[in-house]
Amino acid sequence: MKLLGFLFFSIVLSISTTIRAHEFWLEAIPFYQKIGSTTEITLNVGQQMDGQLLPNIPAWYRHFDVITGEGLKPVGGELGRDPAGYINIQTPGIYAIGYESTKKTVDLEPEKFASYLKKEGLEKIINRRNELNESNKNGLEIYYRNVKALVKVGDKTDVNFYNYDFNYPLNINPLQNPYELAEADELDVQLTFKQKPAANLLLHAKIKNKPNFQFSIRTDAQGYATVPLSQKGVWLLHTVEMIRSEQQGIDWESYWGSLTFEIR
Repeated sequence: MKLLGFLFFSIVLSISTTIRAHEFWLEAIPFYQKIGSTTEITLNVGQQMDGQLLPNIPAWYRHFDVITGEGLKPVGGELGRDPAGYINIQTPGIYAIGYESTKKTVDLEPEKFASYLKKEGLEKIINRRNELNESNKNGLEIYYRNVKALVKVGDKTDVNFYNYDFNYPLNINPLQNPYELAEADELDVQLTFKQKPAANLLLHAKIKNKPNFQFSIRTDAQGYATVPLSQKGVWLLHTVEMIRSEQQGIDWESYWGSLTFEIR
């Protein structure tokens, strides 16, 4: 038991070092599922939808749920299991799976912190650091993951939770059902932060197994953005919001949001 515990701790430690400053998303295997069949849910960290699968570690998350006609239910899963979760749905429809992480801390050198802020379109934080004379100071930050995946079960849509809001701090809410859209259609979304429209956030779009594809757009004053669904595939929409932290010893708080679904 001691050996197993040591090995498990080593795995967790090695994985946790890869989680910072990467995309984080949920994938359903498959996104289109038959009624009554088990859908596995993977936790993923990486770049361009290529990365590492993470196991189910309850200490890493506050919520890991699926919304059904009977309300919110925990996603099935066992400690250390990969894939991290699974669901089995008996009623046709569109279902949302949500995952909200616990907080994690990262301390980045000034150059790396500035590069990360620029990549995520957070020039407002760069400017604020200049105003505070902190440009040459490390970026001491806590961060949270707020991620969702949409799954279609069966051919009908007796229940439809494509725009379900889990009330996480940062949400990407589609305004249309992605499973009623096709290649060359457009998907309208609204981003919210702490239940208010998230203006001027940089929203990125990626497609699995298409590393050269990337689309980015900023939200308008009401948090709206339109994503052209130019290709088929598993789509990832993701964004980051950051605020000054009120927690002692911490400079910044960031919230990473993502949404995944498949277009056929």
